[in-house]
Amino acid sequence: MATAAERYDALLRWVEEGGGNLNSAVEIYHDEVTKGSFRVRDSCAIGVDDTVVTLPLSKTLSYLNAIDDSPNFAASSPPPQSALDRGSSACFPAEFLKDAPPHVVGRFFLIQQYLLGSESRWWPYIRTLPQPEHLSSSLPALWPAEDVEFLQGTNAFVAVEDIKSTLKREYKEALKLLPESYRLEYTRLLYHWAYSIFTSRSFRPSLILPSGMAPSVPCDLDDFSILLPLYDIGNHSPLAKIAWATDEKTQLCMLRSRQTYSAGQQVFNNYGMKTNAELLLGYGFTLPEDETLHNDYVHIRTKADLEAGDLTSTHLVSLRPFVHPSSFVGRSKLLSADSMSCLPCFSHIQDSLISVLYEAITRASEETGPVSLAHIMRGDIPEEVLTRIVDSLGSKLSIDLNEIEVNDPEYEAVNRNQQLAVQYREQCQKVLRNALRSLMAADD
Repeated sequence: MATAAERYDALLRWVEEGGGNLNSAVEIYHDEVTKGSFRVRDSCAIGVDDTVVTLPLSKTLSYLNAIDDSPNFAASSPPPQSALDRGSSACFPAEFLKDAPPHVVGRFFLIQQYLLGSESRWWPYIRTLPQPEHLSSSLPALWPAEDVEFLQGTNAFVAVEDIKSTLKREYKEALKLLPESYRLEYTRLLYHWAYSIFTSRSFRPSLILPSGMAPSVPCDLDDFSILLPLYDIGNHSPLAKIAWATDEKTQLCMLRSRQTYSAGQQVFNNYGMKTNAELLLGYGFTLPEDETLHNDYVHIRTKADLEAGDLTSTHLVSLRPFVHPSSFVGRSKLLSADSMSCLPCFSHIQDSLISVLYEAITRASEETGPVSLAHIMRGDIPEEVLTRIVDSLGSKLSIDLNEIEVNDPEYEAVNRNQQLAVQYREQCQKVLRNALRSLMAADD
């Protein structure tokens, strides 16, 4: 059995064979906390604009590999004798490739390469990934039922149930497009594993692939996601200054640092402005609260009103006021920077939610004309409208807080999943209580 270090060494050699590399000042560091991560070697440093990872696009894995030069995609042909055609990576039937959603095809292609084992050209990468037998400690949607129970009352619990239902439907529909022989090898367990790998490690193609590739892809470019071997080892920090760039001529994708790192420091990637709810569901971790950064937000869902131009149906409630320097992710979601100069009672509420409530309350009123978002946030609106907005928010947040409190776990957390869920639900309660206090101040 190869050690983690041996597997990572093999991954590096495989990437280098294609013309890629890891910066010589950086090493892959593995421990039980960070798992795999990038770290600056002793007596080394990373400077601004230094390239951390260079990856050939030929080493990426996605839906594109399943359809690339596939005789089955161009025209119908008999399926192979076995679900696995050991001599080809393009063994899926034409009906499956054309009718299954691109993201589902990509997951099945990853399963295929896993089943091929050492015969897969991606094997040096796949053997460094979390393996199917470790699914119970991956993403919340794949946790055992007794662990998911610890999320009851939170929005994350509702999202987990939705994801589980979607996965069940996707897998069932995919099997209808495949011969019976596939069912023995392409199991539900492996489909869940492929979902977890793509969800927690993939990137949006539009951010990675050269623009010239878009016309040749038989779907919208972001209808699927793309795995970037080696590149995906970098852990997330919302404060990390990085750049992703792909050279269309050389077909090399590069992760560049826009900041300096000294010896022994972890070198981060940045997955985007994601809240702890999004990180928990998509990556299986949350960022702890500290003085310089908090990532705790409760998502409030409203019905999108397309006629009114409301395309945002999810809004944030923040642990700290949006104007606070530590509310880094929250500020990136504001519709306007002017919204930070708002009434104290709105300080924890995303401006998009205040705007939606204002529109809903005043829509039928003939006395209220167009009002700017800045005026709404400052309270330069009729007193009765302001009162109704505050009352609506108070009612909604109180209901959400009560839902979490009445669903408190009946027993102590005994494993990592349950402990993570408890931490998450406690922070959600803290967010809602802080926001409710700010709203009650409006009545003083």
